Amino acid sequence: MTPECIPCLLGRVLFEAELCAPRRAAAAMRDGLAILHESYVPGANSAEVATKVHRRVYDVLGCEDPYASLKERSDGVAASLLDRAREFIARSEDRLEAAVLVAIAGNVMDFGIPGHDDPEQLRHDLDAILAQGLDVNDVGGLRQRLGPGRRVVYLTDNCGESVLDRLLVEEIKSTGATVVGVVKGAPVLTDVTMDETRRAGLDEAFDEILTTGMFAVGIDTRRIGDRLRSELDGADVIVSKGMANFESLSDAGMGPIIYLMRAKCRPVAEAIGARKGDNVAKLCA
Repeated sequence: MTPECIPCLLGRVLFEAELCAPRRAAAAMRDGLAILHESYVPGANSAEVATKVHRRVYDVLGCEDPYASLKERSDGVAASLLDRAREFIARSEDRLEAAVLVAIAGNVMDFGIPGHDDPEQLRHDLDAILAQGLDVNDVGGLRQRLGPGRRVVYLTDNCGESVLDRLLVEEIKSTGATVVGVVKGAPVLTDVTMDETRRAGLDEAFDEILTTGMFAVGIDTRRIGDRLRSELDGADVIVSKGMANFESLSDAGMGPIIYLMRAKCRPVAEAIGARKGDNVAKLCA
């Protein structure tokens, strides 16, 4: 966690307060600041601190899912872009790389971050993101870990984004690999829970879906159940979507993991060896 993370996190607290309980915004900010004061110490993991802050803020706001409406709108926008995304993959020389890029493009649907506040943004930005290509490209390493009998664990991220994830899951399964999807165990930020899997078509895309079994930004490997831990430990490759999963897993000693994300902030970009605004497919074996 860096000093730059603090205003970003507080900005997100204010964003979700204004979404569901504006009159409680001051109390939410006050309690969020108190958690930050206690938790922001040298070496703190940004995902763990964010989990503590948002857990407290959700309780103060009295909202189980502040982003519920935004998540539904995001799925609708992404669904309207599926044909464009499929056409992009179909005309590409490398279908797997193209599907990875499509999945990364969906990662811009992450609200409460400065410059990311409207699901319609992806409709206007999709072609430019796809034209940019992969700035960090370890798709070759992913390809080597796919095939008949291989097992892939796919850690989902945001709603909307998850609709486009289906296309990458299809490409992975076309190699003969089995793909186990993982969604959040409780509503947190804009992330997918089991309740949203059918709307996104994930119930048909994955061979099986597990949940993290918890409220957490990213995934807290200290609290996961035995089944999920077994899948993660036994996977031929873990596909990890988004910045929060990277923040929580980058020092967890798991792998191989390929991190797929749009690097939306400088601290995460630098940590993964990219620049802010890059499309990143980074394999850590």
